[in-house]
Amino acid sequence: MTSLRRAILAAAPGSRRWLASTSAGKWEAVVGLEIHAQIAAESKMFSTAPLVFAAAPNSQVSFWDAALPGTLPAINARCVEAGVKTALALNTTINRVSEFDRKHYFYCDLPSGYQITQQRLPLAEHGFLEYGFGQKSGRVTIARLHLEHDSGKSLHTAPSVTLVDLNRAGAGLMEIVTEPDLHSGEQAASFVHTLIEILKTLGTCDGRLEEGSLRVDANISVRPTGSVAFGARCEVKNINGLRFLSKAIDYEIGRQIALIESGQAVAVETRTFDAGANKTLAMRAKGGAADYRYMPEPDLPPLRISAEQIAAIRATQPELPRAQVSRLAASGVALKDSITLVEEPGAVAYFDECQRIAPRPAQAVASWIVSELFGHLKVSNTPVAASPVQPARLCGLLDLVDRGEVSGRAAKEILESMCGDDAREPAAIADAKGLRQLSDEQALAAVCDAILQANADKVAAYRKGKSTIYPLTLGKTGLLGFFVAQVMAKTGGRANPQTTSRLLGERLGK
Repeated sequence: MTSLRRAILAAAPGSRRWLASTSAGKWEAVVGLEIHAQIAAESKMFSTAPLVFAAAPNSQVSFWDAALPGTLPAINARCVEAGVKTALALNTTINRVSEFDRKHYFYCDLPSGYQITQQRLPLAEHGFLEYGFGQKSGRVTIARLHLEHDSGKSLHTAPSVTLVDLNRAGAGLMEIVTEPDLHSGEQAASFVHTLIEILKTLGTCDGRLEEGSLRVDANISVRPTGSVAFGARCEVKNINGLRFLSKAIDYEIGRQIALIESGQAVAVETRTFDAGANKTLAMRAKGGAADYRYMPEPDLPPLRISAEQIAAIRATQPELPRAQVSRLAASGVALKDSITLVEEPGAVAYFDECQRIAPRPAQAVASWIVSELFGHLKVSNTPVAASPVQPARLCGLLDLVDRGEVSGRAAKEILESMCGDDAREPAAIADAKGLRQLSDEQALAAVCDAILQANADKVAAYRKGKSTIYPLTLGKTGLLGFFVAQVMAKTGGRANPQTTSRLLGERLGK
């Protein structure tokens, strides 16, 4: 089962199962998230330095990224557009005027000693994101989305050696902050995965947690069930995997409950998740706004976005994953298959094109794509967009099946050839491989007569309504299946099963 399907189908809001595990429901976990999504752009937020993952260390650094004196920031229009597109998808209110601030802190991978962010007046605020379907759906309030730039990366190569790579320094980030509307690690993972699918659909972030282009900070506290006051909050920083996110949150919830129930206080602090030990570890005391000495950014004017610019961006918004799943399900595709199509890049467009070329029952088309085509593409690690079987060719194959010219089993054999190096049309492959179904009634009738003559004892048993010879099932149905199987064997599996069953039934009824 894929991660998106697990996230949507498994996580239920309220998580009664989780509450039952937190000391028999005595405690409620409260979780809010801060998601740092690196904007998919060719250059950085405030400089023209390129952005290429895994480039040689310090090979993508401008003078501004290195904080050399006399350099000034210049806003990347692509980053602003990406922020607006994402803000629209998250149902937020976009501030027509937003402002930049300096957030001061000192670390070796932040050469300037401050980060440019939007503390006072963010790009957007007051939105929401829904995840899941039916009884397993949830809704999380989005407090704000603001733009900022990333720091570099510290590489701790030995206990006393730290190397600094500034390739990431200055990369554009969207920080998406939620209200504390989540209550378990499972819910948090579901929400983040839903967000990632949206970002990928928009093209504003590739969502690759393993590469660090999306990182999650989780703010976690616990309180007595039914209480409205928040408990002491700990922040677990820079979680880079959905599985790790779920484990980190659940561990931290359990740790805090254990502290409280043993009479100890929960320290307000920043922690990290040790994936090897499967637990969180203290890093430092949690800082507040005063510690960062926020001040207006003197080198950047307010960011102004007109209503016309917002409308133009809104007009380019694609259909979002949740809407795609709902549309596919409404057309007759099973929910699980709808989710699978949506989570595979290019698959919904492939399905839609098949239905445009030759409309047929939606689930039938989805089953061929999900259960058959995807299996072949996975073997060769081929994306749907580069599939050797484009929609027109798949529709040609399904036409053969619908007309009864090839069986479902034969069609699967033809598809395997099409996914290989056979560029011929499905009909040509069927002819070359001798996979056309035998539907000629005169020829089939002769085969049926021969089978019945060779099995006179079974014919007599059928007519008496008994079946002691064909034990897989009892009665006439079992024997009819036996006769059909014999005809299929005689014809090398080419006999049309529907026509065969009808001809046998007519003869056995005499």
